Amino acid sequence: MTDLFPPIPVTPSLFADPPPRRVRVIDTETAGRRLEEDAVIEIGSVDLDLLTGEICSPMQSFCDPAGVAIDPHARKVHRITDEMLAGAPPFHDAAAPFRTAEVFAAQRAEFDRPRLRFSGRWLCTHKLALRAFPTLRAHGLQSLVKYVPLDLSPVEHLLSGLNPHRALYDAVCTAVLLRKIAETLMPRCHDLADFLDRAEKASAEPALLARLRFGRHKGVPIAEVPDDYLDWLTREPGMSADAVFTARHHLKLRGIRGARALPPQGPAAALG
Repeated sequence: MTDLFPPIPVTPSLFADPPPRRVRVIDTETAGRRLEEDAVIEIGSVDLDLLTGEICSPMQSFCDPAGVAIDPHARKVHRITDEMLAGAPPFHDAAAPFRTAEVFAAQRAEFDRPRLRFSGRWLCTHKLALRAFPTLRAHGLQSLVKYVPLDLSPVEHLLSGLNPHRALYDAVCTAVLLRKIAETLMPRCHDLADFLDRAEKASAEPALLARLRFGRHKGVPIAEVPDDYLDWLTREPGMSADAVFTARHHLKLRGIRGARALPPQGPAAALG
């Protein structure tokens, strides 16, 4: 699937600073789901060396939700109780040790990034996994652990006593996922700097879906969806940005005239 992360020639600069090797892979658990009504109640992270694959420096902290009630659905998922949060530091103090990295990664960066508000470069492992492993049946974190599959045995000591949907547990799994993504996609890149640049751009785009999640072609691989249906997706009002982006991408691959480009989204332009 080289069209999903195509190799491109790069002219290296003799004066460029070396790219950061370490990525802080981070996860949050929150009081709810809507950003404007939410509060971070737990942060967990590990650091991944993209060249050696080493996963190290685990950190975890609860955060005082500052009076925001924990939504019952969220509590059922992460199982964090009010008693566990008793005496937790305020968010600003809890977050300070985590914000010192240059590059961050999260499984759903569009969820974690606006809640943490950390400056730096951000990678989304969900969007990158869709490009690295497009044929898998699902791309949620635990589905990726199962279907890639990801070997968690080398990080078992970091997962001991934790369960899925706790911040540190999910951060460790996401780091193993990012390591596998880098092993898959970096050979298509010129070097580490090129990989980071292109991964950051792909993370800023809408998701390049592997399958449609709705309609008469629900669950069908995008490559098998007819041209006319993809064209309809690009013109249907209210269609999700992910579906429109995916349809235009595949129409362009098929050489369909009239495949209109999405407008650029901020400083990160679309990958070729």
